[in-house]
This record gives sequence, C-alpha cells and structure tokens, in this order.
Amino acid sequence: MSVGTSSQNNTKFLIVDDNNLDFEKITRSLARLKIENEILRAHDGIEALAILRNEVPDTLLKMPYIVLLDINMPRMSGIELLAEMRADSRLSSTPVFILTTSDHPDDIVNAHNFNVAGYIIKPVQKEQMLDALSALNVFWRLCEYPME
Repeated sequence: MSVGTSSQNNTKFLIVDDNNLDFEKITRSLARLKIENEILRAHDGIEALAILRNEVPDTLLKMPYIVLLDINMPRMSGIELLAEMRADSRLSSTPVFILTTSDHPDDIVNAHNFNVAGYIIKPVQKEQMLDALSALNVFWRLCEYPME
C-alpha cells in the first residue's frame, strides 16, 4: 500500500532525524503498516535543505513529498529548517509533520507558527509509533495537495 490517493501514490518521505534508533523505529513502523513509499533520510537541517533543494544528485526529490522532522538536531535544528523552508517559495507549502521528543511549549508554538501539518511527541512504545504513523497515513490519504 502507498500513502495517499491515486494522485499521491508517488509521495516520498523525507525523514529528518539524527537519531539512528528513532529513524529505525519510524521505518520499521512504516513497513509494518505496509506503507511502501520511497524514504529518504537527512541527519540534520542542513542535509535536509540540500535534499529538498535538489542539491544532492542521488536524492533528487520531486513533488509530492512529506517531511517527518525532528526538532533537536546538530548543525541546524528542526525549527531553523522550518524557517528556511517557509522562506523558500519552492518549499513553503511542503507538508511537514514534527515528530520529536520535545514537549517544550516554545517548540510547539514555534513549529505551529511555521504552519506545520502536525506536532507529535515521539512515542516510546512501538505500538504508539504505529498508531502515530497510521494516523498520519490516514491524514495524508484524505488530503489533496497540488502536484508539481
């Protein structure tokens, strides 16, 4: 199964997370949900921007895509990445879901100020991660986004 409607079944995931264990939890959960969309990974905001701006030849990313973004990362935080994305006309409407351990009120407010599609505190338990990603899958299937 792929995420999205027939017009969105080419949706690609960009997971931006420096934590290898969290990245593995996310990808395993997507596999358990039988979500077979292409997955790319960036370890921080700088690497993510290079991918999103097609500056990394082996990771050319065409619309539509969805970003799963951690907040706490080295070099460029998730909030800093959001600021860069929203200031770039090519990336400003990209759907971004925050998936982070941060429950700090400032992070939540800052993320929503950049029009994130959702803010999810990373679940600790495997089943909770499945529930969170399943909810994102349902959300994505019900929404329509313009094709590039």
